[in-house]
Amino acid sequence: MNSSLCRGWIDHRRYSPRAHGFRYPIGMLYLDLAEQSQVLGLSRLLRGWPLAPLCWRERDYLPARTRLGVPLVDAVRELLAQALGTAPQGAIQLLTQPRSWGLSFNPVSFYFCHETDGRLAAILCEVRNTPWRERYHYVLPVSPGEPHAFRVAKAFHVSPFLPRDMDYRMRFLIADSHIRVHMENWRDGSKVFEADLALKRQPLDAAAVRRHFLAFPWMSLRTLSAIYWQALRLLFKRTPLHDHQASQNGLSVGETAHKDPDHARTHPERY
Repeated sequence: MNSSLCRGWIDHRRYSPRAHGFRYPIGMLYLDLAEQSQVLGLSRLLRGWPLAPLCWRERDYLPARTRLGVPLVDAVRELLAQALGTAPQGAIQLLTQPRSWGLSFNPVSFYFCHETDGRLAAILCEVRNTPWRERYHYVLPVSPGEPHAFRVAKAFHVSPFLPRDMDYRMRFLIADSHIRVHMENWRDGSKVFEADLALKRQPLDAAAVRRHFLAFPWMSLRTLSAIYWQALRLLFKRTPLHDHQASQNGLSVGETAHKDPDHARTHPERY
């Protein structure tokens, strides 16, 4: 089975205009979309029922398409074709936090999209914000032989404590035993913020699902609670606020970090 459960840590560090940082344990699901039925059959703790302790439902992802009945695999490929002109036809693996006890929230989910020969061809980042209930998508095409490092202009308002006129710089490492995602926000030549996600992959079976649930019984609620608690801490530090800017576009294309970014745009998605 290509799918796995992941445990690790998420780190955030803010450098200006106020220094701030935190580190939390995190649990995530790395799901090969071709293995959905196998994964749902592993444990009663992991079901398609929305109020299950751990719930997997395609409609929680790319809802502008999946809630119209489009399979998630096809929805991902439609977005990639829209952004890149073509879409890889191999395996698609999704790194995400599954819905827990009826609550679903992912600041970002990553789709790793492969060609039929197994080569990673593109990464789709599905970003969500709160409380505005918006989604945005960044497509990162992977060039053969190039490092998995990208730059793309920030085009979506995520946090009221960060402006939108910034650039993202992202690096990915995907291995059999671990996954690492590093993201930085740059503005006017200076690094303002960085986040680091470091995960160890674990074989996926019924015992692993049980251990994961015991370790992270309220993962979605913990994520939302942490967002608002850290926001309160930033307010106490008198961190400046930036007005929310509703996204006018819903899709951006990044390029490898040593090149200038290019952008392809469509309409925003809400749920």
